[in-house]
Order: sequence, then structure tokens, then C-alpha cells
Amino acid sequence: MPYYHMYPFMGFGTGILWLIVVVVIADLAYRLIRDGKILAPSKIVSSKSAEDILAERYVKGELTREQYVQMKEDIKKSN
Repeated sequence: MPYYHMYPFMGFGTGILWLIVVVVIADLAYRLIRDGKILAPSKIVSSKSAEDILAERYVKGELTREQYVQMKEDIKKSN
């Protein structure tokens, strides 16, 4: 007796298994893209202003007060 007669749903079950794998991978990719963990080129651009970024750097201690004041004046001049 041929193998496929003994287990008639073997092919169907394997197909369902692969369908589930594909759906899970697609869902994972969708969630990563939606949550921004995979960056699209449009999300690379920061929505913060130059003054906001400068203030954050000053608060973190990356800039001295003199550097902060000078850079802030430069930003105001360029606007």
C-alpha cells in the first residue's frame, strides 16, 4: 500500500504548518516596522529642533556653558 494512502492528511498538515510559519514571520515583521524598530528613511530625520538638541547636550554635560551660549547664539543668527 502506498504511503499517501496510510496518512491521507499528511500533505494538508504540512501545508498548514508552513502557512502558520509564514503568518508568524509576517506578523513579526509588521510589528517591528510599525513600532519603528526597523527604521524607514523617513523616520531617521529628528523632529527635535536644534535648540532642543543643544539643550539636551548641555544638560548631559557634553558642552560647557560657554559652548552652549555660543552655539545657541549661532543657531539664532542662522534662523
